[in-house]
Amino acid sequence: MKDLAPHKPLWAQPGSALLQLQIPDNAAMVQAMFNWDDVRYFLTLQRHATLAAAGAALTLDPTTVGRRLVKLEEELGARLFDRTPNGYVLTEAGHRLLPRAERIEREALGVERDVAGEDQKLEGVVRLTATEMLTTRFIAPHLRRFRERYPEIQLELQCTNLDVNLARREADIALRLARPTQEDLIIKRLSFIHLGLYASLDYVDRFGLPKDSLAGHQMILFANIRPFRRENDWIEARMGGARVAMRSDSVSATYSATLAGTGIGLLPCLVADHDRHLVRIPLEGAPEPRQIWQAVHKDLRDSARIRAVLDFLGKILTPPQENVSAA
Repeated sequence: MKDLAPHKPLWAQPGSALLQLQIPDNAAMVQAMFNWDDVRYFLTLQRHATLAAAGAALTLDPTTVGRRLVKLEEELGARLFDRTPNGYVLTEAGHRLLPRAERIEREALGVERDVAGEDQKLEGVVRLTATEMLTTRFIAPHLRRFRERYPEIQLELQCTNLDVNLARREADIALRLARPTQEDLIIKRLSFIHLGLYASLDYVDRFGLPKDSLAGHQMILFANIRPFRRENDWIEARMGGARVAMRSDSVSATYSATLAGTGIGLLPCLVADHDRHLVRIPLEGAPEPRQIWQAVHKDLRDSARIRAVLDFLGKILTPPQENVSAA
């Protein structure tokens, strides 16, 4: 069987040039020309399984993805996906095409990263992915200052806890509360997030300030899911007669509910200590602090606009007294 091999792929940006693949004869496929966009649509649908999810990942209408898939299959002369009740599943021909498409993707994205890494202009888009809490409470309040200093850099903030692939340029920079494990990343620990129990002034007026016990008080806990197990275990070990007022998988929702007087919540001290509407509960001890990890692909570290955002994040998230280590 002959290998599928790209014939000197050249492109400067998605859709700007064609890739030629020799498709195996015994797969009833013919030689076809298709561009980088075709590869992206094929791989994205393979990874997300539905047109709706693939369209969302590509910021395109699902019908557009569907039309491009039909066009690609017609050009190749083979069906690449089976349409099943559980989504799109690769056919035998699709499985044979997959490793070649992934190889094309790696080469294309490598070119894009190389070009972006050499860019010394303080302009353009930088995509930053971070958790909802980091984005809304730690980063967004400082964005005016960043904008004033770098008016030609446009930040795109992705609020998600999902694993984002930096090698695929799904984002340029990632901030996470667990150390990233992807390859070819430059990873740095920026800071610790210390947590404490807080209540609103309104709540304290109504129910009083707990001192030695939380008995009789209303508590705001996190959702019963693995990412919050450490914090929930710490709170539940100290409940002692307290009642659960609500649970949430959003730290921002927990913060807002605490401000509204719904109950006592476990919040980041760096933010809550400076909120005049909140008061710290004088309960001994605290859960193990979280760590803020910053990651960027090694090919982008010398880009001027990436460097500007990294410096900005370092200044707002790294307390001067902490000895921050690079990994």
